[in-house]
Amino acid sequence: MVIKVETMLREIGISLDPEMLQVLDLLQKQKKVSEEQLAKKLNLRINDVRKLIYRLYEKGFATYEKKTDPKKKWWYIYVWSLNRDKIAELFLAYKKKQLEKKKKELFEEERFAFICPKCNTKYAYNEALDIEFTCPSCNEILIEFTESPEIKKLKQDISRLEKEISNAEKRLAEKEKITKQKATKVATKVTKQKKKSK
Repeated sequence: MVIKVETMLREIGISLDPEMLQVLDLLQKQKKVSEEQLAKKLNLRINDVRKLIYRLYEKGFATYEKKTDPKKKWWYIYVWSLNRDKIAELFLAYKKKQLEKKKKELFEEERFAFICPKCNTKYAYNEALDIEFTCPSCNEILIEFTESPEIKKLKQDISRLEKEISNAEKRLAEKEKITKQKATKVATKVTKQKKKSK
């Protein structure tokens, strides 16, 4: 299942205007797109497309390749693509922050060992001991609780986030490995060509 970039960015808290989202959507659907193709598909002027794509580039969401126009050798064509790595890294960092937040919440919840059955006020063991296990608000005897629904939910959230982070890190590591292998092949090929030309 492919997650839409728009969904990922929205979850992270990054909002983009509708035109930028249209460009992102096209970049996600196609590997590489020229400014002219974007202008045609979005029914916009080329200058408007350039403004949008440059704003995405400034945020790190788009990358480009500069190619010589085969018809006009002095002219360059800019071919744009989605910077999937940058977006994946942002999403991964966001998930890690969420995980830390959930772990802190779990730590806070787990430190409470007693609860008032009437007003649901929670107390840590030392607090309960100090008040002789009686709620100061309503004089009810505190009861010990092991795992509240909040704790169960936090543990489930933590488990889910850990799996998501692990999977994302594996995908990024695999992609990095493939990129390094390609770079090594290119370097080897260039070295062989240099040796042949000598």
